[in-house]
Amino acid sequence: MRNRMIGRWLKLCVAAGLALLSMPSHSHAVLLDSSPKPGEMLMQPPNEVVANFNEGVGPIFFKVLDEKGREVGNPGEIRLDGTKMVLPLGDTLPNGTYVLTYRVISADTHPVGATFGFSVGEPMKTIATQSEAGARSPWAVAVALNRWILYAGMLWTAGAAIFLLVLGIDGALRDQTAAKARLAAGITLVTYVLSIGLGGADMQLGGFDALWSAAAWRSGLDSTLTGSAVLGVLAMLLLWSGFRSGPDRRPAVLAIGAALAIGSFLVTGHAATAPPAWLMAPIVALHLAATAFWLAALWPLQRSAAVLPAADAGRLMQRFSVFAVPAVIIVLLSGVAISLKQLGSPARLFDNDYGNVLLAKVALVWVIIFVAVYNKIALTPKLADGSDGAARGIRRTIRIELLLYLVVLGAASALTITTPPRALVAAGNEARPGTMAAVPGGLIKRTLTSASGHSAEIELSPAKVGENMLMATIKDPAGNVITTAAALEVAVALESASINDVRVKGEPVGNGMWHAMIGATLIPGDWTMTVECFVTDYDKVSFTTTVTLQ
Repeated sequence: MRNRMIGRWLKLCVAAGLALLSMPSHSHAVLLDSSPKPGEMLMQPPNEVVANFNEGVGPIFFKVLDEKGREVGNPGEIRLDGTKMVLPLGDTLPNGTYVLTYRVISADTHPVGATFGFSVGEPMKTIATQSEAGARSPWAVAVALNRWILYAGMLWTAGAAIFLLVLGIDGALRDQTAAKARLAAGITLVTYVLSIGLGGADMQLGGFDALWSAAAWRSGLDSTLTGSAVLGVLAMLLLWSGFRSGPDRRPAVLAIGAALAIGSFLVTGHAATAPPAWLMAPIVALHLAATAFWLAALWPLQRSAAVLPAADAGRLMQRFSVFAVPAVIIVLLSGVAISLKQLGSPARLFDNDYGNVLLAKVALVWVIIFVAVYNKIALTPKLADGSDGAARGIRRTIRIELLLYLVVLGAASALTITTPPRALVAAGNEARPGTMAAVPGGLIKRTLTSASGHSAEIELSPAKVGENMLMATIKDPAGNVITTAAALEVAVALESASINDVRVKGEPVGNGMWHAMIGATLIPGDWTMTVECFVTDYDKVSFTTTVTLQ
């Protein structure tokens, strides 16, 4: 029996390996260089603007604007030359200050962008600071939720296939497991399709009606989301069929379906697309396969303790343990390899969002392992001896494992929309604090109020086109200055010029006051400015106003 189980496992691994050999590989796109450079003064007008990335990208928008916000050049003539994006400017540019703003989609489906200035024939009116543009959209949460459902559904269906192939269960328990897996496959299929539209809406920075627009779906279809969705839909159809098919064709259908399901997650994502792809993609595939087997086994094991005699359920769990132990080892070792690749160093667990989320995920996984070890050592032997009390106990602990797994998958989905340190390092521009500068001219003073009753006293100077300095003091609802705030961030946007959600981190300067240098405000217009402050590590208050810059 054990040899047959091992044979089934090996066949599945071979099928998965063959399916994954042809998968394309990409990495997170970052801007390496540009011509003109941020803040550069050119003595001669350029014929074109060039942005050089570490990999090929697809344009969402790529514009050059003059001082009045008018577009120069022709976006319809954008050329893609390997890792370069080129925008011809046509007629000679007159002397003055210009703004380059772009938003592109990387091969791993992450939108990236920047806004910065340069000048022709004369010094810039301000010092332009390169800043991330469009990093967030109203659809960011929906994209993360969609990813969470995809993770759960893919792992459940692929894992159920692996579980049935490896353990070879039959009877009512097999039928019930297959029925649950068919339902999961149907939900996951729909979620794969929705991922294209949601991803496109996120790329387009559209509002909450963007999902129904053709532009959003075109953006999604033009990205690597399509390849992932096609593989995923095909996988779900095969798995749904395999869970209904006869025993003579079931193994092959389930094996191919599981391989394609895992493969759909290798087309996109930080981990699988990290260089070298020939090494990282198989590691991620093993990580996903072992995780899927572990996760999907929980429900039939919990169900077996309810519908089978205790001794039979105990023997099933002992058979499962033969494969569970190596699966856990694979999950841990591959997880360490993936994490080190993304972080670069264990120290990066603590100084960035990606590391913090990863740390929480790892902690939860160890809790799951602890519960699983308790089941194996304390409850499974008693269950095999026919103890009904052990059956009740193991049903409770497995429910805890399932709940914790759902939280772990939530953390995993959050990681997919969080930039890893390796991408920041590749760009050579990890978040840097702005520098204080003397600013002449005007001043805008305002007091803003949040829905929670907090207030923000802000000063913006020189309050005109160019680089502006924001000073902000945050007060609690009682009017007391908050001197222990954890962080502050300023976001500015100019809808008329397609400059969206340019974010700058603030720096504390003492006595509850923060400052931030905003280098993107180089075009006249009505700028929307949002100040977000974490008054504690977990509580955020937001203030929004509109400032007119001329």
